[in-house]
Amino acid sequence: MTQHFVELTAPTRLMAKVAFVRSAGVAGDVVLVLPRTPDEEIGRVHRLVAAARKALGATSVPFQIVEIDEANRLATSGDPSRTLVIDLDLLHHENVDLLESACSSSSQVIGYKLHQNPSRTAAIFARGDSNATLAGTVVRRLTEAGVVDRTSFVHVTHAGESAAVDDSVLEAYSKVKAELPQARLAIEQAEDGVESAIEHCSLQYGLLVLGLPQHPRKHSVTRHLLAQVTAGLLRVTAVFIYARGAEVDQLSATTKTIEPWILKNTFSQDEFADIDRLLQAKRDHHLSISLILPALNEEKTVGQVIDAFKGPLMEERPLLDEIILMDSDSGDNTREIATARDIPVYVHQQVRPDLGTYAGKGEAMWKALFVAKGDILVFVDTDLSNPNPSFVSGLVGPLLLDERLSFIKGFYRRPVRVVNEFVEVGGGRVTELTARPLLNLWYPELGGLFQPLAGTIAARAGILRELHFMTGYGVEIGHIIEYVRKYGIDGLAQSELGEIIHRNQPLEALSKMSFQVLEAFFQFSNGLMAPGMADRMNGVLRQPFLSDTGFTLYQARLGQEVRPPASSVPPLDPPALAHQRRNTKKST
Repeated sequence: MTQHFVELTAPTRLMAKVAFVRSAGVAGDVVLVLPRTPDEEIGRVHRLVAAARKALGATSVPFQIVEIDEANRLATSGDPSRTLVIDLDLLHHENVDLLESACSSSSQVIGYKLHQNPSRTAAIFARGDSNATLAGTVVRRLTEAGVVDRTSFVHVTHAGESAAVDDSVLEAYSKVKAELPQARLAIEQAEDGVESAIEHCSLQYGLLVLGLPQHPRKHSVTRHLLAQVTAGLLRVTAVFIYARGAEVDQLSATTKTIEPWILKNTFSQDEFADIDRLLQAKRDHHLSISLILPALNEEKTVGQVIDAFKGPLMEERPLLDEIILMDSDSGDNTREIATARDIPVYVHQQVRPDLGTYAGKGEAMWKALFVAKGDILVFVDTDLSNPNPSFVSGLVGPLLLDERLSFIKGFYRRPVRVVNEFVEVGGGRVTELTARPLLNLWYPELGGLFQPLAGTIAARAGILRELHFMTGYGVEIGHIIEYVRKYGIDGLAQSELGEIIHRNQPLEALSKMSFQVLEAFFQFSNGLMAPGMADRMNGVLRQPFLSDTGFTLYQARLGQEVRPPASSVPPLDPPALAHQRRNTKKST
């Protein structure tokens, strides 16, 4: 069932809208919506109604005539599997109530603003599996009807940067290609942001197709573009697409554990943008916060990472009580750069030397527990090229405002570089090919984690000190398995941090990461193997490579150690503690 809500207007324009919707393959009953009419305008409006009735009757289109309040009621009731088509001329003064009502009560919503334009080119910006599929279907039908003759799937990057495409974009593009094989991928560089890129595209294309979230937030890109379109500032036909995916229905039917958790324990950095609110919560609960920056040869980025957090979150507003650089004996100027910014620097090999030392990210994180003073500990990587204070506020916000939570995993978009027309899928390969299948097979309650291997985390210090630490890249998967086994899933949450640009790793390096992730999974998954089998796991990865000169066999010893909970480690005696502090001063 399809209903087409359209503004009462002159017959020629009204029938042009009906014809456009028919070309898009979503024709249905027309709901002709009357404007709020002052008494002196009743005669004019009555003439429009009569003309519209005559035009619609001549084409045998089923229709009804309603006032705007009745239109809102109709949009919120009826068959939830229906498709609603909304004429965006009905949205006045940025009032999107009708559109939101439609998205909340229907399986598909198509909002459109018709503009006469000789160009027959289309640009698709829709993201998400279901939105992208519906966008491809609509444009395919418009192509078959001769309205569109060429389509681009557009990805926006910032001007001056190399083009970057993340996995979600590639997935959406594949959905569009399945419906519209001739669609091509286009990279649009923006000076200011997505809005400016789309506004620029309105000058190049005759049709723009954009994704529509179920609840467009104020000040979001979608709300801005809706305002531009309804005000007639974009001289192009614009179509907004919303499709409730099958995965939404399947979620409640097949994952009863995940559904309430993912709805209740998934946050966004935007929810914690009010730093004053976080500061008040921090004071009320008498908490201190430490930011720990693990590093190894990060002289290119460590300075900008420190600057992004120290100024806004320590000097201007004291959300952070300390920032610590936990270095792994860098051979470049990483430590000197941090020291120049008055940041305490520790070399993890010199922290608690009585406990021995190992290489690896997990080892650096574990050693940080012996020097960090905060009640909440935040870990953020130092290889970021786009650090933002919201990375920290988005992680600590849930802990400050919700006492039931104790461990927060960050998740984010991770773009990878695109050179010319070659697109390499990345920025999450170890997760998608190794960690996610394993967790869904053996720990389905963790299937709602967007990025289970993300090292950008925040947790209550007491919790971290009760967990074991794998010394390498297995630390993250080990943590979530042990945490859920000890404390259950209710205290675990995840927070969306926008886009984080890391240095991307080559495939052979990802193989080594996967090796350590698998090792940690089996170390912490009691009962999956016979007793003693975990101790028999091989610790060497062999990687054969074929070249023009023959075979080369590379070997790397990657076996990790399991560090005990820091709470179980006896404290240093005073002379040894003084010696450690002297070593720390030398390292800086």
